[in-house]
Amino acid sequence: MREFFYPNSIAVVGVSPAPDNLGRNIVQNLIEFDFQGILYEVGQRGGILAGRRIYHSVSDIPDRVDLAIILTPARTIPDILEECGQKGIRRAVIESSGFSEYGPQGYHIERQVLTVARKWNIRFIGPNCIGVINMENGLCAPFTPLKCIIEPGDISLISQSGGVGLSFLNLLASENLGLNKFISAGNMLDVGTPELLSYLIEDERTRIICLYLEGIHDGRKLMEIAQRSPKPILAIKANIGTLSREIASSHTVSLSSDDRVVDAAFRQCGIARVRSSTALGSYLKILRLPFMRGDNLAIVSRSGGHAVIAADACEKSGFNLPEFPRAFIQEIEKLLGASVIRLTNPMDLGDRFELETYHRIVEETLRREGVDGLLLLHIYFARTEGKESRELIRSIEKLSAQYNKPVALCVFTDNEEMAYLKRNIGYPIFEMPEEAVRALQLSRDYGRELRSVRAGEPIPSYQVERGPVEELVSNAVQEKRDLLLHEAAAVLGHYSIPVVQGAVARTESEARDSACRMGFPVAIKIISEQISHKSDVGGVQLNLRNESSVQEAFRDMIHRIREAYPGVEIDGVLVQPMVTGGRELILGGRQDDQFGPVVLVGLGGIFVEIFGEVALRVAPFPRREAVAMIGELQGAPILMGARGQIRSDIDAVVEVVLKLSQMLCDFPQIKEIDVNPLRVFPEGKGCTALDTRMIVR
Repeated sequence: MREFFYPNSIAVVGVSPAPDNLGRNIVQNLIEFDFQGILYEVGQRGGILAGRRIYHSVSDIPDRVDLAIILTPARTIPDILEECGQKGIRRAVIESSGFSEYGPQGYHIERQVLTVARKWNIRFIGPNCIGVINMENGLCAPFTPLKCIIEPGDISLISQSGGVGLSFLNLLASENLGLNKFISAGNMLDVGTPELLSYLIEDERTRIICLYLEGIHDGRKLMEIAQRSPKPILAIKANIGTLSREIASSHTVSLSSDDRVVDAAFRQCGIARVRSSTALGSYLKILRLPFMRGDNLAIVSRSGGHAVIAADACEKSGFNLPEFPRAFIQEIEKLLGASVIRLTNPMDLGDRFELETYHRIVEETLRREGVDGLLLLHIYFARTEGKESRELIRSIEKLSAQYNKPVALCVFTDNEEMAYLKRNIGYPIFEMPEEAVRALQLSRDYGRELRSVRAGEPIPSYQVERGPVEELVSNAVQEKRDLLLHEAAAVLGHYSIPVVQGAVARTESEARDSACRMGFPVAIKIISEQISHKSDVGGVQLNLRNESSVQEAFRDMIHRIREAYPGVEIDGVLVQPMVTGGRELILGGRQDDQFGPVVLVGLGGIFVEIFGEVALRVAPFPRREAVAMIGELQGAPILMGARGQIRSDIDAVVEVVLKLSQMLCDFPQIKEIDVNPLRVFPEGKGCTALDTRMIVR
């Protein structure tokens, strides 16, 4: 990948002197950003541009060329790439549009481009992109005219949309956040996001990586690469899809939308998902500081009103404002004297402003073990206190680094002074208390996620009777059907997942005899490969308390189903003892097209039916993630025994979740699985699957 960003020579293909020519914009950008290499211009009509000869073809260039930037009609690209190959050019950025995004003809051209590129071992970015930027050497190749108002820095960006990418460049410029590299990935016909991300992780000059994604083509690979990153990775994922647009074949599918899977995958691999450009700006500023490692925040303010606003924001963001010890307050009082308004947390300093005093207050506060970070709210008039305030900001930067704690600085001053600070002060500046508190929250939460990802907890592995499971799944696949109810229950049993035992009954008398053997009350459930949701067709009868009720329920169930669905094949019923007590959960899993096996857990009953309240993870995952899944549920306190409730057997549920995770990894043929409900008993009493459904590929 390095050859894309550090070429010694570039050929811009598609240049003409015409004022409306986009290729000339690329040339002008390279000149504007002072490209530190040799620049060649290529255009079919020839001529002169910017004092340089326009060669008629790539082959006319007399010297070696490292990188070709191509912006010509799509139909011309295969021949131009062929010429590049013959010339010895092995890297290209294809900015032209008109490929698969325009239909079958464009798709055909894409196949031709790939054939030529593979023939000559050419790697390329695009097509349908706006190019690349490397601020280190002045490589700036977008076809839109740019001005060199962006400062060189350590933030690199990969964007699947050229327009969104340019808007992010504007954000960096407005906040004076330095750019290192920019890549507009386009259609990603050859080089894709995972490769580019892997390169930026290794790139010494990149410190923070931003992604704008509209589609994820290999989610699992993206996760694997991100997990090993020592650098923060921020991602905006647009084009949010949901599987619920189609008729869902199981609860798991309807509850595990594409976007929920993306959320889970990003958390697990250490990518911070960002929902807006405002949040992105906050992240980029706060990540220049040490992570907020706990919930204890100190607020030091020159304005009482702003301190109150900040305290309200802290409550919403889950921060504690610990009280300062009396001895600490007395030391601060000595520094401030009688003008102090309120020495609590928030600490209101009133109108006092002596640089050394502020410095000592911030230092003494950061020194305390019970403080994880600090919010400094500073209001001043530039004409009277500008110099001292700028010196204060520089001293704050040193203190934050010295104590390895974030100091979020929120400044209130005139527009001209604010612009000066952003242009000339390297320290991040916030303009609203809520924004600063939100940024500290992002720092705290993302830091926790990264520490969790990098903890390296092993993934549990269970001994499993794989042979019988392989036989059950293979038979269903060969017969082009899903597993029947009793077969699915058997699979759970082979994974040591507790399942309520049952007996298959094909006749009324078999159902009666099975019920007598296991004892009343019992439940009966229809067995048919053509019936997906048993309850919806009256295929479940519960709490049958004697022989006659079993026989009557059997007759009634078979009659109603055959009358409503003529021709349906019924394989009998499953007779099971009734299981009471405990609480209901739903567990499930499916094979996601991009991320592979996904596991779901949620509270049963109305919680899942009405609220869709579930937690997701991409499998496999360690025990801490299974525990966290249960803790994420809004109803988790009920399971934990809140308000005098009996605590449920959480450990037993965790074991089932982990075994389900392994099952989906062991058998990718299992496309979907529902365990609904899973009855969870009081702590130490375990849990039992009452019903399950498995769909195979």
